[in-house]
Amino acid sequence: MFVLIAYDISDDKRRKKVYEILSSEGVRVNYSLFEIFTSKSRYLKLIKALDKISSKRDSIKIYILNRDSINKSFDLKSDIKPFDIGSGYV
Repeated sequence: MFVLIAYDISDDKRRKKVYEILSSEGVRVNYSLFEIFTSKSRYLKLIKALDKISSKRDSIKIYILNRDSINKSFDLKSDIKPFDIGSGYV
């Protein structure tokens, strides 16, 4: 499964722990955004670990993408644009 996780945590200690957990599982693509390819069992462990260290003041958003969503994802600076004729994006 492919998961995007974004977080906004003001407490330095908790933010560092979240960063360490996510770094061990995926690729940091922005300051507080990670792309993670994982199995369902590893995903469930990841969610439990994040839940254990986070507080109600923290924001941790988790987006689970299906194969169709992944196939329609793109890098804005790549050669393929979503509005190219026949690209399947529109």
